[in-house]
Amino acid sequence: MLRLLMRPSNAVCDVMGIKNENERGMVRMLVNMLLLTVLFVFLFVAAVGSF
Repeated sequence: MLRLLMRPSNAVCDVMGIKNENERGMVRMLVNMLLLTVLFVFLFVAAVGSF
C-alpha cells in the first residue's frame, strides 16, 4: 500500500530529475500533502453540500 501512495510523488521526482534522496524526500512530502489536501477539501465540500 505504501508503494501505491508513493507512486505519484516518485513520478514527480523522476520527471524533475531529482537524484538526491534528501531532495526527493522533500518533494515527496510536498506532493503527498498537496494530494491529501485536495482530497480532504473535496470530501469536505461534498459533505457540506449534501446537507
